[in-house]
Amino acid sequence: MMKPSMKKYIVAAFVAASMTTVYAQSAVRDTGNIADAYTGASRERRLKKAVSNIINNMVAIPGKNFRMGKYEVTQVQWQAVMGDNPSHFKGADNPVEMVSWNDCKKFLEKLNSMPEVKASGLTFRLPTEKEWEYACRAGSTGDYCKLADGTEITESTLDEVAWYEDNSGRKTHLVGQKKPNALGLYDMHGNVWEWCEDLYCADESDRVYRGGCWIIYSRSCTAGNRGYTNPDYRLNLLGFRLAASQDVNR
Repeated sequence: MMKPSMKKYIVAAFVAASMTTVYAQSAVRDTGNIADAYTGASRERRLKKAVSNIINNMVAIPGKNFRMGKYEVTQVQWQAVMGDNPSHFKGADNPVEMVSWNDCKKFLEKLNSMPEVKASGLTFRLPTEKEWEYACRAGSTGDYCKLADGTEITESTLDEVAWYEDNSGRKTHLVGQKKPNALGLYDMHGNVWEWCEDLYCADESDRVYRGGCWIIYSRSCTAGNRGYTNPDYRLNLLGFRLAASQDVNR
């Protein structure tokens, strides 16, 4: 049975964006290709460039043994690795959505098998909830993140860092257009919810997502807010961000 919180978000997406199809279970993919972001490039070259961008945009988290993606995984990155683009809101540098937790695991398996990734000493994965929230807050003790100048974002200044109900125009946006937090991470609030590794409850199969999204009001975009759903569900408001562990011997 679908959890009440997920029912609420699905209903909200239908009401606010009636042209948008939202799937609440495993669905047939739209495999339409996005425009080639690397004009004239072969699939192999596109893949190498996407993987290089992924590796180079991993931010080392001070005092912690993990890295976090500077941006949410984009559609051009997903398509380079997986060969399709399931997203509803098409755009090469928009976050990929309509990907389940299990789909993300397949992406990670392919990504980690690539020679460039093995040579980097990084192992890509989904962040744990604890890692995600630590990286999101960037030292903040409030509801939202801290900026590089020490300012803590509040509900009234959320527009500076997030695409959410009040400013999104009922769609996702290019990653990295708002201010980053103090760790240099973009879109930790809003744009799309982000899958995490964790189970919501130890005795259930539902997986957690964090961060809020384009159709959600400001109070659901806080650093501490948790959502959860079936790991097979695909929604146009749910994507992911990469975490990575570094080989300590490198």
